[in-house]
This record gives sequence, structure tokens and C-alpha cells, in this order.
Amino acid sequence: MATKTKPNDLIAATTAQAAARHKARYDALVALMRRRMTDIVERFYDLGEALREMLETKRYTAGGHTSLRAFLAAEGLVSYAKANRLIAIVRKVPREQALVLGQERAFALVAYTEATPEGDSPAALLAADAKLGATPVAQASVRQIEAATRAARSARAKSGAASEGARAKARADADTLRAVKKALRDAGLAGAAVQVGRSRVTITVDRARADRLARS
Repeated sequence: MATKTKPNDLIAATTAQAAARHKARYDALVALMRRRMTDIVERFYDLGEALREMLETKRYTAGGHTSLRAFLAAEGLVSYAKANRLIAIVRKVPREQALVLGQERAFALVAYTEATPEGDSPAALLAADAKLGATPVAQASVRQIEAATRAARSARAKSGAASEGARAKARADADTLRAVKKALRDAGLAGAAVQVGRSRVTITVDRARADRLARS
């Protein structure tokens, strides 16, 4: 008589198989990364793809690691900062374009697009034959791209400071308006119009109401 497989045994077997597949893929990714470390200049994109998969699937847990940072530290592959740069390239730049640009220029373009308010992708800039000054993006050096990135960040910081200054002035004007209107209501001039300007506050009162106030 055949022995029936218990449900718990099936669950355990399925879980074990999943864990085995998880670990096998983990081992394959680590091996790929180690191979690509020997020719990272040419094959950085492959390394970036492997790192992205390791991060997004949390495959590092199969090796007993709690995070990508912990995995990288334990395996002695690339630095966490380097891994993030490679992942950013894979996420933002198509393979063909990244290989033409090279690792440093590809990442410089990623940083540049993140600094600009338009939020264009490197691929979009290249497709549109955009320029940095008079130089086409596709021909710009790392130094030129980094200079444009610093300029974009500086412009954004100034814009942000100006916007915050405008918001602060608007809040102060609103506080002044409420205070003046309250004072006018207390004085019996609830219908008076109040305009808060940069250097003065203008109060306009209906003449008939002002005359009545004067006679009271």
C-alpha cells in the first residue's frame, strides 16, 4: 500500500526547493560578479545588472546577509558607493548607450539629469542630441558633465531659497492682514478693505461709515 505524502511534508519540500533555487541563483550572481571584477572597465554593465538583481530581489539573504551593504562587505566585491553607481547606470542608461559612454561618463550623466529640474533621462538627452553649452552630450567629457551638474545644483539651491523666501513673506503678510482686520473689527470697521504691501499697509474705509464713526 502506497504511503501518502502529508501536506506538511509537501510544504517543507517546496520551501526547501525554493531555498535551494534562491541559493543557487545567489551563488551564480556572486560568481558572475567575481568574473566581471577582472574586466570591469568593459563589463561594468553586467556587474551593475547582477547587483541590481541582488538588491531588488534581496537575493543576498540566501547568503545570510541582511542588506546589500552587508553582502558587499562580507564578499569583498565593490564598495557600497560603487555598487550604487553601477545600479544607477543600469536603471537609467540603456546598455548600448552605457557601453559607448563608458562607466564614468554614464554615471556623470545620471547625476546630471537628477540635478536638473526637467528630470530628463540620459537616454532622452542622447536621443535629442542635447548639448551642454556648445558641446553635444554624447561628446561631453566627465569634467564638462560634472561642471554642468554643479551649475544645475547651484541653480536649484538658489531657486529653492528664493521660493522659501517668498513663502515666508506670504506667511508674514497673512499674519499682518489678520491682525489689522481684527483691530478694525474691534474698532467697528469690519467692512474696511486692507491691502498689505511691501512697505505699507493700505486701509480703505467707506466714507459714510467713516462719517458715522466720527459722529459717534
